[in-house]
Amino acid sequence: MVCAVMGMMTGCAGNKSAAGTSQDTASETRRADGEVSLKDIEGEWVIRSVHGKELPADMERTPFLAFDTEAMRVHGFASCNLVNGAMLQDEGQPASLKLPQMISTMMAGPYLEWEQEVLQATEQVASFALNDGRDTLSLQDADGNEVLCLQKHTGEKLSR
Repeated sequence: MVCAVMGMMTGCAGNKSAAGTSQDTASETRRADGEVSLKDIEGEWVIRSVHGKELPADMERTPFLAFDTEAMRVHGFASCNLVNGAMLQDEGQPASLKLPQMISTMMAGPYLEWEQEVLQATEQVASFALNDGRDTLSLQDADGNEVLCLQKHTGEKLSR
């Protein structure tokens, strides 16, 4: 119960130990039990932060990633450009996730530096964790460090 409350209070940014591993017991338990699956991340997720830095709130269009677990594809909007790519998962590792070689359109925009950070972060993704409410998604690197924090989108579809 205490771990669940702590996980909800911290949102995406789970506690890290000196070794860089997550101490979010609820997320770790789900991974070990195999209760989490790619189906849990199906749909659209708003990008809230990259490497712990919140994206500006004044963006004209909402940055997001949309996961299609049946087609094993991801697409979205990274702040200036549309992005697309494949999703991969290591066999027998239900919380593993890789987003290799994301491609994007080549438009200039006022938030291009954020877009570059988002794209670089997607290359580092090795796993994912969900908070207990399953409305916050943490994409993590191989050491369990959060590289992207996303919030489940339930409103009008962001994909155009």
